[in-house]
Amino acid sequence: LVYDKVDAILVDGGVAQQYADANPDLVICSASSELPTAEPTDSSAGPGGSEQDTVSLTPDTVQAVVSMLTCADSYSRTVTVEDFWPGGNSSTELAVWVDHDRSRIRVEKDGVVRNILISDGTLYIWYDYSEEVFSSDKLDDAGVDEWLRCISYDELLELPVSSISSASYEQFGGESCIYVEYVSGDFGYTSCVYISVSTGLLMGARVYDGEELVYQMTSSAPELSAPSEDMFALPGVPISPAPEEE
Repeated sequence: LVYDKVDAILVDGGVAQQYADANPDLVICSASSELPTAEPTDSSAGPGGSEQDTVSLTPDTVQAVVSMLTCADSYSRTVTVEDFWPGGNSSTELAVWVDHDRSRIRVEKDGVVRNILISDGTLYIWYDYSEEVFSSDKLDDAGVDEWLRCISYDELLELPVSSISSASYEQFGGESCIYVEYVSGDFGYTSCVYISVSTGLLMGARVYDGEELVYQMTSSAPELSAPSEDMFALPGVPISPAPEEE
């Protein structure tokens, strides 16, 4: 059971039964004098994760557990996204600052720096040394995850249990995480995600096309404090509507 930042709770049997009656997804475990010890497992394995799974988390229960996580409201971190294809690969580093419903992303690639700000339901994009800011109020539900090129684990919550092949607690990037492997999408790609128990943030992800790795995302340890207001300030240049997509 994961509730906010608690991995499990110990309550009187009668109280536990009341919770179970009201929440059919919860599981009651009897107390034992010989409780198992949870050990960190190897997070470097390919599809299927580690074979050592000492904590009771299964494909049948993981959606309920993930749905109860609370995402950090304010933080900053760096996300690295890698794409792989036959004979090549690319890597992009994205710095992100989040304060409740405001998000700022800074991407530097090939000497060009792009800034993305989502604030009050509006998207702003500008480039360093540019004389113009583009804006749009056309935002989809993915929000900052789309611009970070991160998998949104919301799709995990909507999958049939039969699409989930593995679930466990694992250490990843210095964080205690929920590891889930599942198949989704029209092409049947296999996704392996690591979701922080303490922050609810996606800390890592891999996507496979068959046995071939096609996508990988890793996150630095987040700084859990409100970023400076300067991070959400627009540059002092004219704001123009973003060009319509053809």
